[in-house]
Amino acid sequence: MANEVEICNMALSHVRGGSINSLEEPSLQAQQCKLWYPIVRDQVLEDAPWNFAHKLKALAVLTDEIFNWAYVYQYPSDCLRINHLVINWEAINNSNSAVASRIYDLETLAITDPPKVKYKVYNIDGNKVIAANDSELRVDYRAKITDPNLYSFSFMEAMSYLIASKVAVAVTGKDAGRALRKDNLQLYQAYLETALTGNANEEQFDVPESESILVRSS
Repeated sequence: MANEVEICNMALSHVRGGSINSLEEPSLQAQQCKLWYPIVRDQVLEDAPWNFAHKLKALAVLTDEIFNWAYVYQYPSDCLRINHLVINWEAINNSNSAVASRIYDLETLAITDPPKVKYKVYNIDGNKVIAANDSELRVDYRAKITDPNLYSFSFMEAMSYLIASKVAVAVTGKDAGRALRKDNLQLYQAYLETALTGNANEEQFDVPESESILVRSS
């Protein structure tokens, strides 16, 4: 299984910087990797919609009040970026004014254009919150995943190139390091695009039935 040291050694190999046995050892390589690892991890998680970091959860309502907003929700503690908020129920009207209700799921959201939920993020006494005017909301977001065993290989490879770009100057010196930094940053961008193509191939959605079919079947 992958671990932080293996990912850092992948990064060090990109800059010909040797290897480490632990992030706690006194070497310059270990110190640089320990410094940059958590920063780069969160950046790579935020830079793209990795499937293993994609979460959908119900939001908890808070008692706080914000002027001009009906509801205040707790911001998920592991959220790096909100993709969008999701209304739990949607009313569907047919020609006879009958109403059917259905729960949104990820498959429907991926195919259709979901209603735009207006919201804004605030800071209340040092705590991030989400203000919105709709009730019973869920949040679709990119999560902070710290367990390397959950990472895809493409994510680890992309992450290694970005770490390499961060440690290059410190590990190899100013002259060689600047060139290596530029090369690894370009490789990160290129590899990220390739990795995202493979990431997208892990998804398959069925086209939802029409509204009239949904109503008749209810």
